[in-house]
Amino acid sequence: MRAGAILFFCVVSGCAGRSGTPEGTAQSFARAVRDGRYEDAYERLSKRYRQRVPLVEFRQQLEAHPDEARELAALLDRAGEAGEVTATVPLADGADLSLRLEEGRWRIHGNVVDFYDQSSPRAALRSFVRAMERRRYEIVLRFVPSGDREGMTAESIARAWEGDAQEEIQRLVASLRANLTEPIEVVGDRATMAYGEGATVQFLREDGVWKIEDPD
Repeated sequence: MRAGAILFFCVVSGCAGRSGTPEGTAQSFARAVRDGRYEDAYERLSKRYRQRVPLVEFRQQLEAHPDEARELAALLDRAGEAGEVTATVPLADGADLSLRLEEGRWRIHGNVVDFYDQSSPRAALRSFVRAMERRRYEIVLRFVPSGDREGMTAESIARAWEGDAQEEIQRLVASLRANLTEPIEVVGDRATMAYGEGATVQFLREDGVWKIEDPD
């Protein structure tokens, strides 16, 4: 690993240092590297990084590449003010909650109460399953592309999906729920998710939101 790669791991892993700001931590790390205080520099690296790379290897890399180490220290010592700091918290249903650090406090980012989000194929799929499970057929109607909606109402969806086909629909929804995190391939305004044994979900972006063309 070259010395420049240390910066990469520091950034993506989240350097932990005594300084109160990200740019302060970067500058503190730079001074420690420049002064040859490798133990101090090492302490400012994340716990995850230090679990992978022991101090002796960290020191060896810096000593083996002194020019790169000096260049790295110079870059970090002139670090500007940090930009937006964000975090992601995984939820039990497989979704993620985004947070943003503002004025020293973590705050939830985005419209967390948009229960039937259609901003992405993944969000549309989760919302569709939620609407079906709650039998909110007036909301299910939002996910039907305009070309397929002629003559369709919430009442007609309820009659069709709670009649003879009810058990089949319940199995479909349960299968979609179990496969919410499967990869989705997006090409322009269309997307496809393969799941189960040969089943697929087809998505269509229409009027700026994602709809479900065919839940299979």
